[in-house]
Amino acid sequence: MLAAVSHLIEEESQRNASLCCLDLIPVHGIMTRVTARILGRIVLMVAGLAVVTAGLTVVFLSMRAVMNVGGACGSGGPYVIAQPCPDGVAALLPLGIMGGLVGLFVYVIAGSGLPGPRLVYFAWSALFLSLGWNFWEFGLNPPGSDDIAWGWIVCGIAFVVMGGVPLLGLLNRDFRRYAFWADVSQPRMGPVRSVPTPARMGAPASSSVSSELARLADLHDSGALTDEEFQAAKRRVLE
Repeated sequence: MLAAVSHLIEEESQRNASLCCLDLIPVHGIMTRVTARILGRIVLMVAGLAVVTAGLTVVFLSMRAVMNVGGACGSGGPYVIAQPCPDGVAALLPLGIMGGLVGLFVYVIAGSGLPGPRLVYFAWSALFLSLGWNFWEFGLNPPGSDDIAWGWIVCGIAFVVMGGVPLLGLLNRDFRRYAFWADVSQPRMGPVRSVPTPARMGAPASSSVSSELARLADLHDSGALTDEEFQAAKRRVLE
């Protein structure tokens, strides 16, 4: 009976030990609890990525609408092109471009120092490959013509090259790891935060202490470290 009770207690202890670490993520190499501020940054990352996706979609569809009427259009002004633009395209196209840039900026800033994929590296390729697809599709099947539009095909080739070349970085293993999951090599699970001292890092004491204090200050300013944790970490570095 005592053995069974002891076994149950041991299993419960192991389960609690595994659960206690589910709310920890590595931030700048330090295992950090997911605070409300970090959760807010994650929400901003997702929102920024959604805005980037929406902006790319608007640019993609606006380009298709213009190419569907011959590839050029205009409305208003002293020099009016014979072909008016489809409804809303004149406003949606710049809105999609600016919105995508703003969303990308929010995604980068909010995700700085947090683990996870770095999808910003694929934004350039996503833009040029999607627009290159339009050039190829309408170049091979131009509206109102049975001939191939070679001008659009040339543009399609150029856009595919510009969008595809950055993806060659995926051939590098380290780049793949960082692009799809930064901080992939997580520190060992131990205390909630373990700050390496200058002696263990094997660096000169003066430069190591100053760099560690600066890093701790950044973590404290971002909300990853509370005031008490910040002071305790500084004491460990200065020992």
